[in-house]
Amino acid sequence: MAKPKRGKAASAKSREELRRENRQELERQKTRNKALSIILLVAVGVVIAVILSLTVFFKVTAVEVDASKSQYSAAQIRDASGIEEGDSLFLLDREKAAERISTKLPYTGEIIVKRSFPSKVKVFVEDSTVTAAVKYNDKYIVLNESNKVLATANNIDSLNSLVERQAKKKADASPKKAKKKAATTTTTTVTTTTTTTTVQTEPVTDANGMIVEPTTVADVVDIAGGEDIRNADPSVTIITGVKVQEAKVGYPLKAKNAKVFDTYKEIRAAMDRWGVHDITAVDLTKVTDIRLTYQQRITILLGSATGLDRKAAMCAKVLEEQNKVSTEQKGTIDLSIEGKAYFSEGGATTMTTTTTTTPLTTLVDGETTEVVTDVDGKPVSTTTASGTMTTGTTAASSTTGTGTTTAASTTATTQDPADIGG
Repeated sequence: MAKPKRGKAASAKSREELRRENRQELERQKTRNKALSIILLVAVGVVIAVILSLTVFFKVTAVEVDASKSQYSAAQIRDASGIEEGDSLFLLDREKAAERISTKLPYTGEIIVKRSFPSKVKVFVEDSTVTAAVKYNDKYIVLNESNKVLATANNIDSLNSLVERQAKKKADASPKKAKKKAATTTTTTVTTTTTTTTVQTEPVTDANGMIVEPTTVADVVDIAGGEDIRNADPSVTIITGVKVQEAKVGYPLKAKNAKVFDTYKEIRAAMDRWGVHDITAVDLTKVTDIRLTYQQRITILLGSATGLDRKAAMCAKVLEEQNKVSTEQKGTIDLSIEGKAYFSEGGATTMTTTTTTTPLTTLVDGETTEVVTDVDGKPVSTTTASGTMTTGTTAASSTTGTGTTTAASTTATTQDPADIGG
């Protein structure tokens, strides 16, 4: 049997295989290099395109302003935005532009800045509403719905005058009335003109409406009492108990007792959620004894801010029931006891002594026997006619300023208190 040959033939075959493998590896390497080159060229192209977009293309050529709901003109808003023709549309900081408008034109409220490709910026501005005033010493810091400082009023009369003027300006700037006004710029359909005023309750502005020297109030501590805040415009909430650190026109109010001011914000939010919008006063002098005033006729004893959402829900229900009795009903709602609501009829500022009514489960000839006790726990009255017993109903008796005692009953909530947040 012949043996397999070894030597040159075998060695030559191995070298051929090695050459083939080397050629294949070189081809693969060329393919990888080609792919990397393409990727690199694409990346360079993208970078060049971005640079050209930021520096050459997509530049701002126009700033269109919708001032139909603002007392400021389109030119004032455009100048305050700081946006200029030639700016890069991509590099535009819309939030900062809106902030500049808000601070330089303090009576602005909602501000929307949008890019409109390829080369326009659109700005929408709506005036703010005077919603609150923080009392400090003998003056009032006027705030809008976002707690931005609008102005400083020297007294109640000045505050009322400012609120009236701002309401009139908003009405004049409404779309229906604005259509009757002549357009003063080409970038907006209608505009209104603002003028400089010497009244101390408004910020000082130049001919273009720009703030010249924003008012700053620093290190001022609120003093309770003084002028009767019931004379204030009912659309404004007068806040007492907040210690002011800085009040700069066009900027949010800064309070030394920031937690107290936050409590006010939480109270307002909770009341708004449950449809209680006519709060005319909030007294935060004692955070454990918070007192509100509704429509300048009903005092609300909130106690602390604990369980705020539940208290707001019960307050809304009691107000609904009392407004059904009379839209001029006066009295006091006591929410200081967790989970309970008591209404005492009488003057909104009358100090009342509230006693609870405890229903018994015994029914006699269609009547519910109730035992009423005074503050010392002694029985006061006897039986109240009632066909059925209502779960969640509370009653209260109060001593008014005239010396007479009245009783009121109201349903605390329309749902199970366990279902109410807070």
